[in-house]
Amino acid sequence: MPCYRGEQYIENAIRLVGDEVGKFEDRFELIVVVDGLLDRTYEKACNMREDHTYLKVVGYEKNRGKGYAVRYGTEFCRGKYIVFLDSDMDYHPGSIKKLLQYAVDNNANIVVGNRRDKGSIFVYPMIRKLASIGFNCYVNVLFPNLKISDTQAGIKLVDRSSATKIFKILEGNTLADGFIYDICLLVLARKLGMRVVESPCVFKMQSSTIGVGKKFVGTAFKMAKEVLELKNVIKNNRILIQ
Repeated sequence: MPCYRGEQYIENAIRLVGDEVGKFEDRFELIVVVDGLLDRTYEKACNMREDHTYLKVVGYEKNRGKGYAVRYGTEFCRGKYIVFLDSDMDYHPGSIKKLLQYAVDNNANIVVGNRRDKGSIFVYPMIRKLASIGFNCYVNVLFPNLKISDTQAGIKLVDRSSATKIFKILEGNTLADGFIYDICLLVLARKLGMRVVESPCVFKMQSSTIGVGKKFVGTAFKMAKEVLELKNVIKNNRILIQ
């Protein structure tokens, strides 16, 4: 669970994840990755370790980006499956049970939360819904073999061996450090012949990690530019896929 400047909600997030996952799984770990020691997030999370034995807190001094935080946290994982979950709890952790079920039932390497699935709950301002759909169409046009309905959903499950393999390929690639790490992950998964399926999830927007207003537009433009750059990197064989 990557977290950037989350001192206001990290304690609630830790409790909620523990409560929800504990309903269906006795053996699990929650790894909070503090993406930059910029507020009291690390301190508050660490203070909860004694009462929450499933919790592990790691971090580093400078902000490196969401994708970097996810890759960093994966190095500390011990379980068969790894779930990436936004720490602001826009995606309800109860959805993890459904992702795990889809992984087992479909023998899948990756399960992607799909906010637009008919079984999902998707509470989001209409303009943001339209922007999300537009961006996803853009990504699938650039990568026609992707065929993913919601590449940017902040809840995904990957089996640990697949995550390790993909992130090793992406090591040192700055495009995978930010918000499009999901797309890097999924594009490589398709190229490596991994099985990717989609699952319903519960999404209720409480905050916005990519900002609002002008900041949102700026972030969206930057992401679109980076996706195009990723296309060129793949086309020119600058990512070695074995």
